[in-house]
Amino acid sequence: MKLIAFGGDERMQGALAAARHAGHETAQITSREQEMGGADAVLLPWPQSFAGDALYGGSMSREEALARIPPCRAVLAGAGVRDEELPQCARVVRPGEDEIFLLRNAVLTAEGAIFSAMQRMEGPIAGSCALITGFGRIGRALAQRLAAMEAFVIVCARNEDQMRAAHAMGAHPVPLAEIASACAQADFVMNTVPAHVLGAQALARLAGRAKVFELASPPYGMDVSCAVRMGVELVMESGVPGRYAPGAAGEALYDALMRGMDSRSAGDAEGGKADG
Repeated sequence: MKLIAFGGDERMQGALAAARHAGHETAQITSREQEMGGADAVLLPWPQSFAGDALYGGSMSREEALARIPPCRAVLAGAGVRDEELPQCARVVRPGEDEIFLLRNAVLTAEGAIFSAMQRMEGPIAGSCALITGFGRIGRALAQRLAAMEAFVIVCARNEDQMRAAHAMGAHPVPLAEIASACAQADFVMNTVPAHVLGAQALARLAGRAKVFELASPPYGMDVSCAVRMGVELVMESGVPGRYAPGAAGEALYDALMRGMDSRSAGDAEGGKADG
């Protein structure tokens, strides 16, 4: 099988390395001048394939990159790429819909965020007070690891089920409505919510004393410009797996592509039996 990658960051190198380890032929295309030939599958950058009208990690425009994708069995696509823009492929694989991938990505995100905190905190994680906003996959991975490191973990969650789950992990659950009081206790904050849950009152209690590690995608967990004006120390860590562990993050993308192709093959086989 031949796999072609268009653009991408270091995690794309990890994906191609995983493909070669599996015995596949690979190529990476970053500019319009490169020859490429046919392919069985194509990888576009993830989580974002394009930065505005430009290929992420390449010198081609969106139009040029999409036009150069050859007829193939599958394309792994990031956010903002519509299925109808890829008529030449049999299947569009979206890692954001793959639970196995999302759990692996959450673990890498949590580990990378904690590594970042350990580099930037003045004292140890043990004995510190960590506030986690949100309790999805990444929030759960963070709570589990920070509690094991003997931090006092506060989790601001949106519902009773999440708060009970946080308590079962050894964390102290607090409703999102009480986030400002939780901020007053925190030595650092890990935000996983892509919505403005940290309002002006919460930011005022963090300003000048607690770092905020932003792990969510835009619009982020707060008004960033407002937080900076108020003196909150922000560490922007969106997309941390691609920087913390690009090899493992790329392998996870490759595995997601393979699962997507296998599920299509299985569906075709079942359809054939049913028709018979």
